Amino acid sequence: MKILFLSISFFICIYVSAQDTIKIMTYNLLGYNSFTSYCTTTNNNPSLKDGYLRTIFSYEMPDIFGVNEVSGNGSASSKHLLDSVFNVNGVTWYNRANYVNSNNSPLINNIYYDSRKLYLYNQNYIPTSYRDIMIYKFYYKSPDISALNDTVFLTCIVMHLKAGSTASDQTERADETSLLMNYLNTLSNMGNCVVMGDFNVQSNTEACFQNLINYSNPNVRFYDPINKLGTWNNNSAFAQYHTQSTFVNSNGCSASGGMDDRFDFILASFYVMNNISKISYVPGSYMAVGQDGNRFNQSIGNPANYSVPANVVSALGNMSDHLPVVLKLKILQTPVFGVHESDTKSNTIVCENPVEETATIQIYSENDEPFVLTVFDQQGRLISKDTYQMHSGYNVLTINVSDFQSGMCFMNFVHSKGSATIKVIKK
Repeated sequence: MKILFLSISFFICIYVSAQDTIKIMTYNLLGYNSFTSYCTTTNNNPSLKDGYLRTIFSYEMPDIFGVNEVSGNGSASSKHLLDSVFNVNGVTWYNRANYVNSNNSPLINNIYYDSRKLYLYNQNYIPTSYRDIMIYKFYYKSPDISALNDTVFLTCIVMHLKAGSTASDQTERADETSLLMNYLNTLSNMGNCVVMGDFNVQSNTEACFQNLINYSNPNVRFYDPINKLGTWNNNSAFAQYHTQSTFVNSNGCSASGGMDDRFDFILASFYVMNNISKISYVPGSYMAVGQDGNRFNQSIGNPANYSVPANVVSALGNMSDHLPVVLKLKILQTPVFGVHESDTKSNTIVCENPVEETATIQIYSENDEPFVLTVFDQQGRLISKDTYQMHSGYNVLTINVSDFQSGMCFMNFVHSKGSATIKVIKK
């Protein structure tokens, strides 16, 4: 019993601090539901990709997810991703931005977000010769909005720059980022901002990248959170950060050659990197999912990859020739959720407080396995004990608490890799 109370005390202390963390992910989906003579329904099958992406998304569960290379043939493909890939298995809270394709490109960018935490305040776009650069401004749904009329804003820019390594390709990319930076320069305050996507750039010295990190107005420059600048292309010194290609041999649709390019980025503004306005980068959180630095010029699965679960490695190797990139931002604001605790890197338990008739609990499980849930009151007395079968990935439990007394109770989850205790407040 003493161990139980020590665990409870630890978790109570965690939630005194008025802050939250949001995860941002960017991913090139390799022509999702878009077909050409070389990317066909056979080697780029959207039904199979739905399953692969669901596995990757379920493993990471980002709060903001910027995507490149979704079919530009109307909004159906963007909506299908939301309804059939993200909002599944009990998940209902993801929303997407409006479909925009001003120049009728075959491929578009879009963004998805956790509507429990974030509200899409507005969106804008910058037309380019190839694809629109999308600009989305969110605010955090802190409880302080109603109490203090206070929250924080975050602008997320999603772009996919011109591919290719010729001089004309480089000029096109430079023109695209010039348009973006000149637009940002017209704003009175860029503030908290990140830019993400597939930049198709081989070196930080290329003009398009220099436009981002060395723009003439220092107030609208971006920064590489991991500060790994250099010539990334085919350079083993940057193997830890390469995001393309997950294939050695192409299937006809994908790029080949193995992992040897850092094409995919999330860059952050000075405000974010220096915690100027309630949002800051979490050091060490930036990474390419599935990249451990051991696959220079090799596929994502060769040599054996233990950086993520085996099913995620397989999904990454089949979904796209790029890897997703993630980072976390600390939000210095009262958290939306009353409970959010991890007992390991990937076993996460989330519950929104307070609850009334039911408690909706979100759990990530590494395996198909049972979780034993034991509920105690504040005096350590047993309220209930049940076993729930979890599937691999995120699960949503709806627990009847109508008979619980008002006040705080503690839910202890035990599974094959350990246990975690969360507090739940019953109205």
